[in-house]
Amino acid sequence: MEGSEFLDRLRRRLAAPAPGPLTHRRPPAPGIPTAEWPQSLDDPAAAFLEAAAAKGAVTRRSNDGPAAALAEVVAEESIRTAVVSSDPEAADAAGLLETTGVTVVPWDDAGAAARAGLGVTGAVYGIAATGSIVLDAGRAGGRTASLLPPVHLAILRADRLLATPADLWRSMPERFPAGPPSQMVVVSGPSKTSDIEMVLTTGVHGPGRLWICLLG
Repeated sequence: MEGSEFLDRLRRRLAAPAPGPLTHRRPPAPGIPTAEWPQSLDDPAAAFLEAAAAKGAVTRRSNDGPAAALAEVVAEESIRTAVVSSDPEAADAAGLLETTGVTVVPWDDAGAAARAGLGVTGAVYGIAATGSIVLDAGRAGGRTASLLPPVHLAILRADRLLATPADLWRSMPERFPAGPPSQMVVVSGPSKTSDIEMVLTTGVHGPGRLWICLLG
């Protein structure tokens, strides 16, 4: 086909009105069914701790702040360096770690954070039914502390527990009135992945050890 013929045909096509939407219309849904969970959620804290432990997290509960959990993590995991996020729940963590002899490196120094043995963050929410923690990269200052070190300690307030995932996803405007964070991550246990042969490996794409300290 000559170039002029091609351009003439293209002009004729462009002169025609654009076709309407080709996608099928979504059928009306009468409502979203409520998920049923096998465990009781009457005590959200107890349900959360049980579900998180079942997924491989080490859980601790404290009414006196995170000091005891931090000290235990340092001893159990032989921690020498740590990075702490900007989450409000982790505000005292750097000072507490330094009293145990741990060196705290800046969270925004990716090289130093990658070499740290421990990352300490807060969690904006916890989900009782699944034992998951919800991390908000905006309030944390980034994902460095929760992603790079091999051990992650998340500090979660009991009054931030939600019963089910639906209480998060169906109430996003209420949970995040200023809009969704730049990155939100739902963490359920230590990082796990499997290859094509379904061989499960822990700690490839994130921390291989997850500790959760539930406050209150």
